[in-house]
Amino acid sequence: MLSIFRNNPKLVVVIFSLVALAFIATGVITHEMPGMSGSSSGSSGGAIATIGDTTLTPEDLEQQVRNRYQQASQQQPGLDMAGFMAAGAYDAILDQSIGATALEQYAHKIGLVASGKQIDGQIAGIPAFRGPDGKFSQQAYEAALQQQRLTDKAVRADIAGTILRQMVYLPATGAMTLPDGLVKPYANLIMETRAGEIGFVPIAAMQGAAAPTDAELQGFYKSHIAAYTTPERRVLRYALMGRDQVAAKAVPTDAEIKKVYDSSPDKYAARETRDLAQVVLPDEAKAKAFKASIAGGKSFAEAAQAAGFNAADTAIGVKTQAQLAQQVGAAVAAAAFAAPDGGVSDPVKSDFGWVVVKVNKVNHVAATSSDAAKPQIAADLVKSKQDKALADLVAKVQDAIDNGQGFADVTRNNGLAIVETPALTAGGIVPDQPAYKPSADVQPLLAPGFKTNPDDPASVQTVLPNERYALLAVGHVIAAAPIPYAQVKTRVASDFTASRGNDRAKAIATAIQAKVKAGASMADAFKAAPVKLPAVNATQGRRMDLARLQGNVPPPLAALFRTTVGSAQVVAAPGGQGWYVVHVSKVTPADDKALAPATQASRGDLLQAANDEYLEQLAGSAKIAVGTKRDEGAIMALRMKLLGATPAQ
Repeated sequence: MLSIFRNNPKLVVVIFSLVALAFIATGVITHEMPGMSGSSSGSSGGAIATIGDTTLTPEDLEQQVRNRYQQASQQQPGLDMAGFMAAGAYDAILDQSIGATALEQYAHKIGLVASGKQIDGQIAGIPAFRGPDGKFSQQAYEAALQQQRLTDKAVRADIAGTILRQMVYLPATGAMTLPDGLVKPYANLIMETRAGEIGFVPIAAMQGAAAPTDAELQGFYKSHIAAYTTPERRVLRYALMGRDQVAAKAVPTDAEIKKVYDSSPDKYAARETRDLAQVVLPDEAKAKAFKASIAGGKSFAEAAQAAGFNAADTAIGVKTQAQLAQQVGAAVAAAAFAAPDGGVSDPVKSDFGWVVVKVNKVNHVAATSSDAAKPQIAADLVKSKQDKALADLVAKVQDAIDNGQGFADVTRNNGLAIVETPALTAGGIVPDQPAYKPSADVQPLLAPGFKTNPDDPASVQTVLPNERYALLAVGHVIAAAPIPYAQVKTRVASDFTASRGNDRAKAIATAIQAKVKAGASMADAFKAAPVKLPAVNATQGRRMDLARLQGNVPPPLAALFRTTVGSAQVVAAPGGQGWYVVHVSKVTPADDKALAPATQASRGDLLQAANDEYLEQLAGSAKIAVGTKRDEGAIMALRMKLLGATPAQ
């Protein structure tokens, strides 16, 4: 989870709103093992599950499921809660929540502790929480929490849980190996060569059928009425809340700019930086021996390698003394900046062990004048002020909605401009305006706009994380209705002809398949078809070659690798163009020379899967070790609530 923050600082506010769900998003079988801070200690009354001395409440799990559903619906427009849960999401989220909590409880049980210093370090290391001076900003941190309605206590508990779980699972997954006997069959499957034939039965070849009667067309229209129905349309009303709306409140003063400049000597004053490397050893004796080996003629890199460190392990990078002190402690920093250019410090005791530092290069950085620094400081302050003002505006609007204010009152009281869309479908289509395309602001509002009940109060929705939000309400609803037959008769006739041709093409392809399975050659079976068909094509390839297609594998080629030798399979062509018949005639295993590199490559894939399996089993064992009890009645009641049903009394 924290690595996501560091790599995507602009997403930090949105991700923080999913702190308790990040574990669900990746599951128990990940190597990030994010936190799950939603549980609470105490009585098990009304709990979904009791894990050790902690409970998972229905409220916790409901919020997790709804947040995860919101994520999924953004990626799959049109996904409803029923479909989301039918795919097994509810059970997976429940099991993974219990597993995460069990691992954390087990860590406590065996005496592991996440220190306050470790937690502080994780928070301070997130770039999104830094102010204009490049240092951790309590104001930026609090603004993010306020915007997502989180508490410092909850975030710290989440990070502590992450640290504890890592302490448990890393030793269990860190040094796994797999024997060749397990890896080679998998590698051979990837490297085997398959040969066969592919024939095509196109719908375009199905000519000569009598024109459909009006009765046939009307029957087809009625049996496929959903295809000739205009879906429900809605007019969405929204008011944007973004940087434009708060810009006037985010203009920094000269005094504020000067304050940042004066308080940031490490960034703007003349200073010395050093490119450094370090080795951390467990005790003073080993550290002194390391230093002695350098005095005896070894280079720092050679001595480090002999001690088991590579270049990546020892690199610190370019730091000022203050930056280094914040990272490794004042004593180590003082020693590093006392050593000469190219020199090596004496061993220094730190919180992590005994440290020896190598000075690779000393750099002298000239001061940056206040005039030169002013534009960047001003830009940073504008961003920081806008972040806070936007968070305050969103919170103010949400509070107003929670207190019962209507859409019109909230927008008027906060000076927000109301925008209305045309009557559009859930997919953003306006039937009487074919050229209409939803704007970048409207697109994220379609899913929530069509999930809400028209009578529900307005809601705050994310348009662009940490940049733009919208207060959304449903203005007008036009119910779905069939298009009159007379208006779509031509289209019905075309669809009927295509459907009849498809049915006949599939029947011919199925008959060819049966003949091939009975022993006929593909060429003979295709020649004997009642209509003239294209010639059969010979084909061959290896499964590994499919990877080069990056997921765009043609259906007949995919069928070639899942059909047994001597058999045939019928596969639909893309776009409803017809049907393929795929026959596999020969499978040739890879020779040992070709198999060796594939075995090595496959080992990495299987190790990942094995790690995942070990971690899943570890979570299962933790559940047993700490004691886990599920309330199936409460689990079912929440399932029904999420599906909109009323639990039986």
